[in-house]
Amino acid sequence: MSGVTVDKAIETVGRVAAVTTETMPVNERASVVLDELQNLIPFVAAEIFSIHPLTGEVSQLATQGYDVNVLENLHSARFFELMESLNLQKSGKPVRMKDLPGDPLDNWAVGDVLLPAGYNEGMTMCLKTSDGRVTGVINLSTETNEHPSDIARDAVAHLCTALANMADQTQSGRWIAMLVGSGTSAIGLTLDGDPISIPGLPEHALLQPGSALIPVAHKSAAMNTFGSFIWPEADDKMMRVRVLPCSTDNHLMSSVVCLDNANVGPLSYRELEVLTLAANGLSNLEIGAALSISGRTVSTHIEHILDKLGAPNRAAAAARAIAEGLVLGRVKRYDI
Repeated sequence: MSGVTVDKAIETVGRVAAVTTETMPVNERASVVLDELQNLIPFVAAEIFSIHPLTGEVSQLATQGYDVNVLENLHSARFFELMESLNLQKSGKPVRMKDLPGDPLDNWAVGDVLLPAGYNEGMTMCLKTSDGRVTGVINLSTETNEHPSDIARDAVAHLCTALANMADQTQSGRWIAMLVGSGTSAIGLTLDGDPISIPGLPEHALLQPGSALIPVAHKSAAMNTFGSFIWPEADDKMMRVRVLPCSTDNHLMSSVVCLDNANVGPLSYRELEVLTLAANGLSNLEIGAALSISGRTVSTHIEHILDKLGAPNRAAAAARAIAEGLVLGRVKRYDI
């Protein structure tokens, strides 16, 4: 292949950037990206992998040419340590063998892995988002040391953010951020109930790891009882929690938990407790025992609730509470 011109590089960058935002599955997009990059770099082996934001586990998105031994080394903790020592994760810039400090043969990945496999040049770039998160890595290897050219290297550098967004396992969160609104706090939950931050949305103490709200929301998602409920915050402030199902290419997030200010109308916190337990099928005596109040007091609360909600009976009030999310996520001393 002759040298790549600037015009050719610009054209390829435009096509690759467009591919990264397509709606096809991420593995298909990554494969097309590698095919397009052949127009810049005549590589004989290449790969793109993503990095799990919680565990650091590598997930292969696309690969061509590398054998299992090479891939195992490129995905190893030792290779990640090497990238860190070369500042690749902070810079987000592509590095070729010829760009390495000192003698490239002193680099174990070059001398012990790539050169013995027949790769005489190549390029590695950590995929870094605009907010500074490393979401994956791209590795390209060539047979001759004539490639990648400076033009090709600079062109790939311009693709760093686009490729990082493609590899980002929380990328669906950006769509969530658009749907729920920029002022709403929200997190994703894994199938195991681990919280995952969603780029572009503000943080909230109730959605941090260790919050009592997280296991309640996870239980709601695990039981497929998606909906909304009320959660008290400090100073008698009420928050509305919405638990929504979420499906992504990589199955990272199984649900999304959104948090907004809640308006419970004229209902007091005690009335919310009584209404929540009534909606869960408890009798007045059972509600009284759960809240350490008398059955007569429960009856009075029920009357006030019916009046405030304009409900004809207890069943109608319970149905409205469930439909409108006027139930608490938990009631103290009682596991709902």
